[in-house]
Amino acid sequence: MVDFPPMTADAQARRASVQKRLLVLEEEIVRLRRELSTLGVDQRLPGLYLTVEVAGSTALLPVEAVLEVVRLVAIEPLPAALPHVRGTMLYRGTPAVVVDLAAMLGVPREPDLDAHLVICGGSRMVAVLVDRVRDLVESPVLVEGSVEEGVPTAWDRTGLMAGLCRTPEGIRPLLRASAILNVPEGA
Repeated sequence: MVDFPPMTADAQARRASVQKRLLVLEEEIVRLRRELSTLGVDQRLPGLYLTVEVAGSTALLPVEAVLEVVRLVAIEPLPAALPHVRGTMLYRGTPAVVVDLAAMLGVPREPDLDAHLVICGGSRMVAVLVDRVRDLVESPVLVEGSVEEGVPTAWDRTGLMAGLCRTPEGIRPLLRASAILNVPEGA
């Protein structure tokens, strides 16, 4: 089991401040992307987006949040953790909390040995467990509505969606990186 050194009150306050500022910025990005979608058809989002596959569905994750993609490694369970927190792992000597997107979708499963961990940096190192990483999408087109109008997807219920994007492979949810990275302390 990985033991985390206790944080000082000052470090905890700084971390909380950074997390709050990050959440405000992510919410502003979501608002701006929605505003872009109202300015006309085929509004492209700038940047690169990683396509991840989880429990039979795909989604986009902004590359700016991603440090590296690695194969599944040993995960040390955390007692009394939230259902979507699989445990911890060491990434280049730094502890990372492993968040299972399938569990967030409500799909219980044991990951395959060829699953991936998407290492994301922020105020806290997080490894996002996905079934696989498929490809990179450059400047996807932001669209309004849902994949099938009026039919909510599993992603809608997670609170992770920032919107929907049209890619050459079809409509994919765009995930809010800050919502994934906002793992409560001691989770």
